[in-house]
Amino acid sequence: MPVTTELRDGAVIVTLRWTDKRNALSADDADIVSEAITAAGSEPDARVLVLTGEGTFSAGGDLPYFAELGRTLTPEEIHQTIYRRVQAMVRALRDSPIPTIAAVDGPAVGLGMDLALACDMRFVGPKGFLMQGWARAGLIAGTGGVALLHRIAPDLLWRLLAEQERITANRAVELGLAEPGEPDACRPRSPVSRRCRTSIAACSATMRRSHGRRPGRPRRISTSGRAPGPSAVLVRVP
Repeated sequence: MPVTTELRDGAVIVTLRWTDKRNALSADDADIVSEAITAAGSEPDARVLVLTGEGTFSAGGDLPYFAELGRTLTPEEIHQTIYRRVQAMVRALRDSPIPTIAAVDGPAVGLGMDLALACDMRFVGPKGFLMQGWARAGLIAGTGGVALLHRIAPDLLWRLLAEQERITANRAVELGLAEPGEPDACRPRSPVSRRCRTSIAACSATMRRSHGRRPGRPRRISTSGRAPGPSAVLVRVP
């Protein structure tokens, strides 16, 4: 199965398993991921949702698939595909009634980094890294990553866009983007990591009582308008 869901010790773990393409996602794949996240968030015995990937967290978008869309679809059809279907994964994480964690044990690039940023917390293992990726591929960030990064670490936005830094676990901790995951992101053992996960799990009952709305956090990440800077990075998660 391309996506599996497992309930383990109060955590519902959603694992991407497109190993043949390193979890590079098409719009059809995005539909499956969105549905899995939504279903996992409704699991009555789950206190936290963990999103991870087998081998690779996500190498980003399925570039051959999207190149074909560019050749065969109208601009409006491409708009609907990206903003309605692909961004649905970000909306599913945003609207989860329980806290969400990205467990990054391999590359999380472009769309993959955006999915990690869309989670409430990120753990990066020794083999994991984050990379903005969009500009390196000559693409506009199309899945909310600019707005998500600006929300978490606004001072990093243009540096990461320009430098395309490969952000390892230690570097992610240094930049305030993630917590360390040892021996891997799904099983962090450090005292800080344990406290963070315990705190997230403890607030899940409050979130359920408030009908899935995170206290102090707006329901929409970004609707319309501009992220800081040029219009080339204008993104929307309607």
